[in-house]
Amino acid sequence: MPSPRILSRVALSVACALVFTACGGAPQAAPDDEPGVTSTASGQVEATASTAAPATTRAASATTAPIGTVAGASTTTAPPAGAPALQMRKGTNGRKVVALTFDAGSDVGFTGQILDTLKAEQIKVSFGMTGKWAEQNPDMFRRIVAEGHHLVNHTYSHKSWTGFSSSTALLNREARTAELDKAEQVFKNLAGANVTSKPWFRPPFGDVDNETDKLLGQLGYKYDALWTVDSLGWMGKTAPQIVEICRKAFVPGGILLFHVGEQSQDGNALVQIIKEIRAAGLQPGSLLDVV
Repeated sequence: MPSPRILSRVALSVACALVFTACGGAPQAAPDDEPGVTSTASGQVEATASTAAPATTRAASATTAPIGTVAGASTTTAPPAGAPALQMRKGTNGRKVVALTFDAGSDVGFTGQILDTLKAEQIKVSFGMTGKWAEQNPDMFRRIVAEGHHLVNHTYSHKSWTGFSSSTALLNREARTAELDKAEQVFKNLAGANVTSKPWFRPPFGDVDNETDKLLGQLGYKYDALWTVDSLGWMGKTAPQIVEICRKAFVPGGILLFHVGEQSQDGNALVQIIKEIRAAGLQPGSLLDVV
């Protein structure tokens, strides 16, 4: 049997080890790098000039299982019914998916080409859809729905809710509600009563204020879909420039903002972006795959 002196030394060693660990003595793994904050909205139609945004820090308390397009989706926290919507600038479930999102609010542009590419690559993405665009392009809207892509309410007419980007008056609660409801009704009229954009919203120009997420939550929208990186295709960037910009979001949970209109070369950059996302060990998908 060990002597009392040896037992005492063993006990002292164990106690010191416990104190060292509790005080953070063991090395810790460094977290993944996060894209930094950049600019606010620029006033251009259909997008903001920001190229990156921080991961959301809003607290959430309920859990829900997302309906994804990539196998093995995990669950994440979501606001309870009626709570303010959760701003999404980066996916929260840790899956190795980059969400591709396309806003449609001006002309039909490259929509057909984009859909052809997505179909060939067997990818489902998210479309931030205005009701007016859907009305003006009913066949293309129905194709988006029929091919299983995810709809996000981008309002009916793409008016800035705050007036910041468009130098217009702030929209009151009634006007904001009407923009959401009218768009939702257009979607149902064109593609069937079961079609809905809820619980997803994308703010025109990315303009939000303190009341935005409160109202969204009260109207049944749980997610305020922003983005990690804006391709800036709407600013006239070339396809190679768009690919370079988008590489900043080739991280698990990255959210890319594209546009379908002819002003943007996003559609022409899409094949290379998909190729590089996969080469990075990630998969392209929709917003549903990163929450």
